[in-house]
Amino acid sequence: MTEPSSTAPPGLPFGLRWGIKSSFVEYIRRMPDGQGRLGAGAVPVGSLEVLYPPERGELHTLDDGSIERSWTFRGEVRFSGHFGMLVVRVAAPALTVRDGMAELSVADPSAQEGGERLPLVTLRLDPQPAPDGIELWHGTDVRLTAAGTGLFNDVYPEGEPFESLTVTLPVVPPSGSAMPSSAT
Repeated sequence: MTEPSSTAPPGLPFGLRWGIKSSFVEYIRRMPDGQGRLGAGAVPVGSLEVLYPPERGELHTLDDGSIERSWTFRGEVRFSGHFGMLVVRVAAPALTVRDGMAELSVADPSAQEGGERLPLVTLRLDPQPAPDGIELWHGTDVRLTAAGTGLFNDVYPEGEPFESLTVTLPVVPPSGSAMPSSAT
């Protein structure tokens, strides 16, 4: 993979920035044994958000002529508490976007490495004004999917609002589809 050729300001963190669900994070923090651990490249941003670095992006023209974009990110956050009875892992998020609507999936914690993905939330993803060489997207109306309810032990119902998110990426020339691996 190659370095970005953008004129992005130095130090701008590329990736998916997401607070998952602030009330859940605060709940974990209040537990006597509550923990949140980051790994595989994810880093904390502020007190409630995680930055998942970009891995790759793809652009597809579908049979009906519409465009589908997808991005994968690396990193994970693991929440635990209640003496091991509560474990939630949000790892290797991927976004698929078609006509402004998106689905964010994560590595299914019950599947083998590289196995199936779990559709976690749906959202509206809209491009935002950004400096030259940068793509900026803002995700709103983030809602838990039926499949995602099990990740949170069925505490939250389908359609439960989750935190808005932001995606910041270097512009990739139209002929390429790979994300720079060091764009963090």
